[in-house]
Amino acid sequence: MELGEKIIALRRSKSMTQSELGAKLNVTFQAVSKWERGESYPDFDTLSKMAKIFGVSIGYFEDRDQSDDDIFSGQSVAATVNGDDKKMIGFCKECGKVVYENDEACVSPAVICKACALRRENAKRIAENERLAKERKAAQDAENARRNNLAEKREKRNKGLIFSAVINVILVIICIALAVTDSKNVTDYIIGGVVAVLFGFPFIAQLFWNGIVVDVCLSGGKLVGMPGVIFTLDLDGIIFLVAVKILFAIIKFIIFMLTLCVTVFAAMLISPFTLFPQMSKLSKGVEL
Repeated sequence: MELGEKIIALRRSKSMTQSELGAKLNVTFQAVSKWERGESYPDFDTLSKMAKIFGVSIGYFEDRDQSDDDIFSGQSVAATVNGDDKKMIGFCKECGKVVYENDEACVSPAVICKACALRRENAKRIAENERLAKERKAAQDAENARRNNLAEKREKRNKGLIFSAVINVILVIICIALAVTDSKNVTDYIIGGVVAVLFGFPFIAQLFWNGIVVDVCLSGGKLVGMPGVIFTLDLDGIIFLVAVKILFAIIKFIIFMLTLCVTVFAAMLISPFTLFPQMSKLSKGVEL
């Protein structure tokens, strides 16, 4: 018989309800119900009280082969293992098996057998391994993201350098062709080629990188607001309004182009000095 079945048999032999047994043991009837269903197990002290209440040996609860007649015959069952008498400590809180002396992993705050303690330790080890695996995966994902970011930045760097080189080679070829056909202005064309290489190459390359050169360029070319216009609601007033609006539009466009040209010129002047620092950042995968 299982432990729960034995508790049922003992309780019924005394015509006791679960509530009455619980009251004698200072537990709820729900706890007694769980013991009888095998969902939980009483601790050793409670089991000792129960043995006194029903007048049986505590070893009776351990011996599954003992018949129900032994409850009423007063037979005392000895707790033995491998033929040697051993002190019974209690029931394991996790598996419900009887725990004898030297078979316990711990007795406080609850009795745990060595097998359950080992299973618990294995479960902790598995959980720790899973945690380490997740950390390694997260680290690997971060490393992959870093490498992808680095590859993207280097691709952007190479793209800017290639496009700029192509455009500047075309400009230099044009300067050389003009110098050959117009021998009187050879010096001007040579200067133009040098300027294209010194300023045009770093400027065009950095336009692809969204770095400081782009920021300087975009700081200009902004539309400005114009004041309102007061007019009369007649033909002359409407003609005046249209004329002023057109004038304001022309002024706004001129301001737009002037500020854009100034900032582009400024960006071109600083581009030779920002080229290598920006290239170094892109090579390291740093956001510009």
